[in-house]
Amino acid sequence: MHDIIPKVTLEQKRRSMGFFACWWIETFCLVGSGDAKNKPMKFSLEYTDFIVNCYALAKDGRRLFDRVFLSRAKGSNKSGLAAYIALFESLAPCRFDHWAEEGETYTFLGQTYPYRKGEPVGRLIRDSRVSLSANSEDQTGNVYDVIYHNCMHGPLAQLRGVGLDVGQTRILIPEECGGGEIKPATAGGASSDGGLQTWAEFDESHEFTGRAKAAAEFLARNLAKRKLDAEPWALETTTMYQPGMDSMAEETYKTAWSVAEGKVKHDQRTLFDHRYAVLPVEELGDEKKLRHALMEAYGACAISTDGKDHLILPDGRVTAIDPRTGKDPEGYSLAMEGVEPGPSKDGWVDLDGPMSLILRANSDPSSSIRFYLNSLTSRVDSWLPESQIQAHLVGKDMYLSGDRRQMMDAWKNVIHADDEITLGFDGSISDDSTALVGCRVRDGLLFLIKLEQKPDDARAADWRVDREAFDGMVRFMFERYNVVAFFADVNPWESMIDAWERDFSDRLAVGPRGRNSTKIKYWTNNWSRDVYQGLVNMAANFTYEMKQVPRHAEPDVSSIALLADPRLVAHFRNARKRERSFGYLVFKETPNSPEKIDAMMAGLLAYTARNRYLTDGVKEEEPEQFIPFRVY
Repeated sequence: MHDIIPKVTLEQKRRSMGFFACWWIETFCLVGSGDAKNKPMKFSLEYTDFIVNCYALAKDGRRLFDRVFLSRAKGSNKSGLAAYIALFESLAPCRFDHWAEEGETYTFLGQTYPYRKGEPVGRLIRDSRVSLSANSEDQTGNVYDVIYHNCMHGPLAQLRGVGLDVGQTRILIPEECGGGEIKPATAGGASSDGGLQTWAEFDESHEFTGRAKAAAEFLARNLAKRKLDAEPWALETTTMYQPGMDSMAEETYKTAWSVAEGKVKHDQRTLFDHRYAVLPVEELGDEKKLRHALMEAYGACAISTDGKDHLILPDGRVTAIDPRTGKDPEGYSLAMEGVEPGPSKDGWVDLDGPMSLILRANSDPSSSIRFYLNSLTSRVDSWLPESQIQAHLVGKDMYLSGDRRQMMDAWKNVIHADDEITLGFDGSISDDSTALVGCRVRDGLLFLIKLEQKPDDARAADWRVDREAFDGMVRFMFERYNVVAFFADVNPWESMIDAWERDFSDRLAVGPRGRNSTKIKYWTNNWSRDVYQGLVNMAANFTYEMKQVPRHAEPDVSSIALLADPRLVAHFRNARKRERSFGYLVFKETPNSPEKIDAMMAGLLAYTARNRYLTDGVKEEEPEQFIPFRVY
C-alpha cells in the first residue's frame, strides 16, 4: 500500500525540477555503500517519482512543499537517498530561476543537460547551509558517509581542485557552486547553528523524542528565516514509529492525516509519502503471505528473482513488465491508478533476509511489522488491531486527492439510492465531535456521511456544532435514500431526535429494542450491556476476511467494511478498550484527548441497527398456498 498526501497532479509534476535533479544525481553521484559501492547511482521509478514530487513547483515557480516525509521499510536506502538530495541541494542549481527557452542547456563537469522548452531552469543557492540531523552521531554517519564518499571519489571529486574542502566533520562548498557548507550534527547540535540552514534532513525521525524532538522542530521552524532567497525545506526519513512514544515521526504522521481528515485547514505545505504492507500478526508465519507483504512494503527496492521489473496490481497480483512497452501482459502500467512498483532488476533487498529475521523464534512480531512491513502497529489497549482496520478498507484512492469537498461527497459514488442502508448518530455540542454514519445492509459497509469535529487550531475557542446542518443531512438521507433503520445516541440532542422520531418512525422497520420500542433513540449511557454486545459482534466480524457482496445479492450478516474516509478510520483507530464487570466498553485515550471516537460510535450504532434489521426487520415472503375448490 502507498499513501501520498496530497496527491501531486500531473500538471504539477510537469513543472517539477525533479527530472533535472534525477539526471544530475545519476550523472555525478556514485553508490556510497553496500555491494554496489562505486557504481553509478540509478534511481528506481518509485524514487524518481518521489524526487519529482519533492521538487514540484507552483505556476509562479515557487516550491509547493516546505517539508517532505518519506517512510519506508528498513533497508530501503532512505539515508542514501537523503545524501544524494543533500549533494544536489549543495552543488547544483536547485531553485527556480526561469522557464527554459528552446535549445537551452546546462553544462557541469563536462556533462550537458538539454532542457525541454518550458521546463524549469534552476539557480544556485548562495551560501547554502545543509544540515544533517539524527538522534546520535552514529546515525548522522549513515547520510554523511555517502556524501563524503562522493566528494572524495567519482565525478564530484573534481571540485576539490576549485575549492571543495572535504573534512570528517564538515564539507565546504566552492564559490563556483554558490559557497556554503554541509554539516552533520545530532538534533541538539544542529538546532544551535544559527538558523541559516537552506536544507535540513532528519534521519530516522521515529527516534526523535523528548529534547531531541524539540530541538529538531526548532530547527525546522528556523528554516523560514531564509525563505525569500533560498526557499529552504526539510526532508524527514523514517521507518514506522512506535505508537505512544510521541516521536517526531508520529507527530508528522498524525498531522498529515489531520490535514487529510480536514481537522487542520491551513495549508501545511507538507508532502507525506508512506509505503507499507498490512498483514495480521497471526499470519506472519504464513510464508507465502509474508513474502507478498514484503513485496508490497519494499516495492522496487526488492531485487527480483527473474531479472525483470514487476508491478503490483490493485488486486495484489505481481506481474512482469515488458521493457519495450512499460506494460505487463494485461496492459497495466505504473501510470494507472492503484498500480505500484514491485520487485525490480535494480533492487538491492533480498527478501529472504527480512523473512528469516521475522520468522526467527525470538522475533518480536510488533517490531517486525514496524521495521519490515513499515506498518502502524496498535497500542496494547486499542479496540481493533491496525491490521484488521486496514484489511477492511474500501475505496482508499478516493480520499487522497486533497480536495476536501470531493472527500466529503465520495460516499455518494458508492451508495445507490435504492440500497438498503441504516444510520447511526453520535452527537456533541462544543467539545467532542458529532457524526452521522451510514451502513449498507447487504455487506456492512460503513460510510461517513457528515462529521464536525473541534478544530486543532485557534478556531477551537468558540467552536460549536452546526445542529441545523445535521438535521438537514438526516432529512436529506430519508428523502434521497432507502433508510430502513436509524439508531441515535440521545444525549445531548433529545429534542432534535424527538423530531426525527415523529417524522420518520413509520418508515423504520425496527427500533433498538425490537419492533415495539422507540425507533431511533438509543441510550448508550444507560444501555451499557447492549453497547458491549454490539462491540463484541462488530469486533468479531473484523477478524474475518473482508467479503465482496454483489449488488442485489442476499445480505451477508457477518460482513463488515469501512469506506476509507480518513476521518472515519482515525476514529476507529482512536478507540481504546476499558474493562467492565460485564465485559468492556470503548473510550477515548483520556477524557480530554483531542483524538475523538464519535464517528466510530456512530458507526457502531449504524452497524447495530443493521444487525437488528437483519434479525427482526426483514419480512420473509409467505409461501403461496393453493386452496383446492370445486368447479361446477
